[in-house]
Amino acid sequence: MTFREKIHWVAFASLAAAFGWYFLTYPWSIIDRPVGVVAVAGMLVPVTIVIIGSMSIAAAALAIRTPREANLKEDEREQFIHLKGTHAAYYPLVLGVWGNLFAIFYHISAAGRLNLLIATVVIAELVRVGAQLYYYRRGY
Repeated sequence: MTFREKIHWVAFASLAAAFGWYFLTYPWSIIDRPVGVVAVAGMLVPVTIVIIGSMSIAAAALAIRTPREANLKEDEREQFIHLKGTHAAYYPLVLGVWGNLFAIFYHISAAGRLNLLIATVVIAELVRVGAQLYYYRRGY
């Protein structure tokens, strides 16, 4: 496995774990009240800390173990993998934007729209990183 592939595995796992916790423990009963937005903000703090912490620790540990590989520039294969992953993430992102537009028109609460927006970005990012991992494993 290359350095970048290992970093992608850490990113995928930390995103899935942190936002899995977020969406499973969010107090959905208060989503229609103004305090629902406060709950979103409060819960995003530990999510951000977990993601940044795990990515930083993993990147540092992997860079210490394989410093030469960590400093390599992206080759054509990795650029292609990055491009394909970004392309795959475009579709759930567009669907999420449309979902957010409908949520505005149907007067969904601010916390509901905020959670939908967060879910849109998280799903698109998981698709992007997941597609990149797929292409790394497939051997492109």
